[in-house]
Amino acid sequence: MKTNVCVLLLAGVLFAGCASNAPVKNAVVNPEAKTYAEAVASAAKTCKVDADCTSVKKGCCLCNGYAPVNKEAAAALKPMWEKECAMAACTLQMCYVEINTSCQDGVCVGTPKPMKDYIAY
Repeated sequence: MKTNVCVLLLAGVLFAGCASNAPVKNAVVNPEAKTYAEAVASAAKTCKVDADCTSVKKGCCLCNGYAPVNKEAAAALKPMWEKECAMAACTLQMCYVEINTSCQDGVCVGTPKPMKDYIAY
């Protein structure tokens, strides 16, 4: 009887170890992304209302632009951006990159902000 219990325990431990290598279901960002840019590309964009959507920087510099994502993905990406981009060297250039986000047919989308929003009178 002890042998059967030990075999079952061992099988359970091995099975649990194998299960931990399985892809994370419902992950808002690919946990295997090697760079921040890869993580942004894999970020969830699902939504129900406009308030579910926001934008994140596509890379470390302003001129990389912004990508629409859901707010959970944005929260998951923030520490990755801070780690990878803390010491990034970027040139100061005027770029038309900011976007307005909205939820359309269950997907976060981004449209460029109108130029009038950039001009200070």
